[in-house]
Amino acid sequence: MTPTETLFAQAQAHFENDPDVTTGKLFGHPCLSVRGKAFLVRFHDDLVFKLGRDRAAALLEQHMELRLFDPSGKGRAMRDWVQAPTSFSHEVKAWSEGSRDFVLDQL
Repeated sequence: MTPTETLFAQAQAHFENDPDVTTGKLFGHPCLSVRGKAFLVRFHDDLVFKLGRDRAAALLEQHMELRLFDPSGKGRAMRDWVQAPTSFSHEVKAWSEGSRDFVLDQL
C-alpha cells in the first residue's frame, strides 16, 4: 500500500461510524463523501480536501507545497479544494474533519 493509500484508509476508518460518510469516486479517483457530496479525494500521490476558498487561500499562503486542485491539469483549478502531498500526513485528520464540516455547511 502506498503512503497515500494508507492515509486515505486512515481517513476512511476515522469516519467509519458516521452514517452520512460514504466511499465513492470523483473524477475516477477514490473519495469520501458526506450525504453524496465529495469532501476528500485520493488523487494520484496526494490527498485533496474541500476546505472552502478562504481556508484554501490561507493555507496556500502558509505552505508552498500545497496547491489548488486542478484535476484536468489545464489551469482550471477548483478554488475550494487544496491538494496536499503526503508530507502533510499530520493534518489529514483535522483537514478531513474540516472538509466534511465545510461540505455539510454547504448542504
